[in-house]
Amino acid sequence: TFTELSKKVTDSFIQNIIFIDDKAYNNGQNDQHEFDAQEVTEIFSKKGKICAVYKPKVISDLDYLTAIAKKSDVTILDWQIVLDDESSDSSEPQDNEVDAEEDDVRGLYTKKIITSLLSDVDNQHCMKLILIYTGEIDLPSIALEIERALAEKNITGFSIASGDPCTVSSSNCKIMVISKSNGGTGRTHLPALAQKIKTYDELPDFISLQFTEMTSGLLSNFAMESLAEIRRNFHHILTLFSKDLDAAYLAHQTLLPNTFDANELLVQLLSDTFSSIIRYKNLNHYIDEKTLKLWLEHNIEEGERPLYTKDGAEDNVRYIRNAGVLLNLLKTNADVREKYCNSLLSTDSQPIAKAKIELLMKKFATTLFAEVNTIDNVNKKFAKLCYHRSSIFSPRHLPFLSLGTVVKSTLTGGDYYICIQQRCDSVRIGEDESRRFLFISLKQVDDGGFNFLTPDGIKLKIDRSTYSLRTIKFNGSDGVALAKKDEDNKKYFEPTYYSENHHERFEFIVELKELYAQKIVEEYSSSLSRVGLDEPEWVRRLN
Repeated sequence: TFTELSKKVTDSFIQNIIFIDDKAYNNGQNDQHEFDAQEVTEIFSKKGKICAVYKPKVISDLDYLTAIAKKSDVTILDWQIVLDDESSDSSEPQDNEVDAEEDDVRGLYTKKIITSLLSDVDNQHCMKLILIYTGEIDLPSIALEIERALAEKNITGFSIASGDPCTVSSSNCKIMVISKSNGGTGRTHLPALAQKIKTYDELPDFISLQFTEMTSGLLSNFAMESLAEIRRNFHHILTLFSKDLDAAYLAHQTLLPNTFDANELLVQLLSDTFSSIIRYKNLNHYIDEKTLKLWLEHNIEEGERPLYTKDGAEDNVRYIRNAGVLLNLLKTNADVREKYCNSLLSTDSQPIAKAKIELLMKKFATTLFAEVNTIDNVNKKFAKLCYHRSSIFSPRHLPFLSLGTVVKSTLTGGDYYICIQQRCDSVRIGEDESRRFLFISLKQVDDGGFNFLTPDGIKLKIDRSTYSLRTIKFNGSDGVALAKKDEDNKKYFEPTYYSENHHERFEFIVELKELYAQKIVEEYSSSLSRVGLDEPEWVRRLN
């Protein structure tokens, strides 16, 4: 099944799991809060996983443990963590159970770790699985406390999962509260929560299953399999980028007028190496017919489906959808229109009008695989993945103007522009030098054709008129026209004329992938070579 395939991919991807539990290495009386670190690490090692168990002792330990948790694939926390203050005398014997009852620190440090993890800018949009592995019995109350703690820290998007009162989730993160199976005198769970009790032996498969539920998909499976393959080849990659090559690289850099070019070469070499590994392992054929069939059987419900009119309303013509029909559409065929016409039949087994097939192909092809109310969102996400140079934005990264940089004027009206200056003409700018950059105007459109989307989903279209060009002069910084970060954390390019009297700056929006940006330049250039000529209309119309 597709779930089994996805679980296999997940098992290959997940490599390191960390536990944080203040009872990890205790050898005292067994109770519901105890945690056997040796047994747990042995169980995970037999599954081929790197498992680390940390026992915090003082409050300051949370700082380095949170940093470690950011690097782990899965983080597992105890709910009742009792810590000493650094100022206390560690030589005095302490009764943690008494302290816990007196101060009721249950959840205090666990919530601190979780909010610190999820408020970090580099982790906000990461796929993350966090488990609360506790000896407490009121699991839903713990989930509610976590939800409140996230809201108090303005970490948005989280809510109690539908149908599971013990899970707090967002679109890319899941925090699950499960129970230790140690037992304990007088402590029993509600019958409805019995499935939340997990033994040490059950944890590895439970973790894989939960991560699989979060990531089970064609693209995510491909990405995880590719990343796992790259990770398996880390040491081989290091031999390719050997220290023995330092002299050759430095000699190369001395021969360049700008050292930036040498650094860019390294980025290109490493990305090419990653691409080669993916291709050599045949991962460019990962989504094959067998995988597609499993996905269709898992996700597609057989039955009648409506076609749609131009305005998105349901048409009166319906067609039969099943895995076999969709598999035919996913096969190679030189004539795509013919493939659609032959594969899709109306409910009375009659061919569907070509005009309706054309409309389906143009606007509603995604409804073959998803509900109509979701297609706009998923189409936009896929388009951004295809067009944008990076969908992983770092607040600390400062972009520079080059081919494909999209900006927005801060003047009233907020016009959009795309830089079409070739990369080689966008670098080697002296500190006391300024340079003109060439831009094409972009029109914001609500409907109809467009060229690309902004990260916020705004549709932009190239203005192909010859008078839409604009040249703007910028000063150099570190050899390029570098953006500056404002107090509102937005990034702006300041032209040389920027002053109190001339307030126009250009907000950085996105960088397009280089080949797509080059395509825009080529298409715009072709429009400049048009020839306006009066000729006999009789001849022109015949041609």
